[in-house]
Amino acid sequence: MINMITEVQKEVLPVEESLGRAMRISGLNAQYDRHAKSLLSQKIVLAHILVNAVSEFSGLEPEHVIPLIEGDPEVSIVPVNPGETNNPEEAKNGAERVCAPVIEGCSTESGIPYEGRITYDVRFFVRVPGKDEKVKIIVDLEAQKNFYPGYDLVTRGVFYTSRMISAQLDTEFVIPNYNDIKKVYSIWICMNSPEKARNTITEFCMEKRNIVGTSGDLGRYDLLSVIMVGLPEKLAEERQELKLHRLLGTLFSDRLPVDRKKEILSQEFGISMTPDWERSVNIMCNLSEAIEERGIEKGMEAGVRALIETCMEFNASREDTLLRIVQKFSMTKENAERYLNQYWNKG
Repeated sequence: MINMITEVQKEVLPVEESLGRAMRISGLNAQYDRHAKSLLSQKIVLAHILVNAVSEFSGLEPEHVIPLIEGDPEVSIVPVNPGETNNPEEAKNGAERVCAPVIEGCSTESGIPYEGRITYDVRFFVRVPGKDEKVKIIVDLEAQKNFYPGYDLVTRGVFYTSRMISAQLDTEFVIPNYNDIKKVYSIWICMNSPEKARNTITEFCMEKRNIVGTSGDLGRYDLLSVIMVGLPEKLAEERQELKLHRLLGTLFSDRLPVDRKKEILSQEFGISMTPDWERSVNIMCNLSEAIEERGIEKGMEAGVRALIETCMEFNASREDTLLRIVQKFSMTKENAERYLNQYWNKG
């Protein structure tokens, strides 16, 4: 019985080790994401994004846009369930709403009973310049590291904007006052863009198309827009049309020293890095290195395992396999032996 338990433990241990590594990588990624969202939620950064990517703010100075951003943007922390929060019985009984008709910032999580729950990275309200104070736009800002997650990002963006429209019912408008619906933007900052998308800003929006004849003005329809910002692999050049790419690339680069980042932000964008900013940037740089190291470790483990399995398939001896691992991966015999104990099939 003791021998059987020992054999089971030997089988379980590799799984636990692998799971532990995966959890450590996941934890590092979660920390990185949290600090990335924190940087993106700074109003001066949001202002630069609005000026360079959103038509309503084109031509303005970022400093003039900052006062138009309401309250403190919410960063993936406040849960809102439209199916429950917007319940008229709650309002009638005086219950507090998380997302009220006049909103400063807005909840970052959207959900409806029996549907999936969505967390928005950064979500905020901004007043439209030159318009009545009641004329506002709702903006969702997403930091995306994986350009090909198994679906089209723009399609996910369309879904996000659709949810942002429907979630306004009983908070921003009531039926039949559909003209009170606020325009929504979902802006995607793509950090690891493929070559075709680097140094680009692309908007997907609803436009009018006359099929038969030409109609006049039939009302508001331009209510949702998805914008994709493709960052380059290296820091963008210092050109006017690439100002946003250069700013965001400076913030998120894992190659630039912090002092160089501070210099670019100060000299080119007039942005002074606060102690909190500098702390987040430092942490992100350290996390990037740790994530890369974990990824290398994971990749090496996969390579060693493949080599062991190949050697076993061709009936190579354990000693010969040990030597091959040491030579191929420049590894100590002790570490190679550990992998052999983990993956060598004695049966």
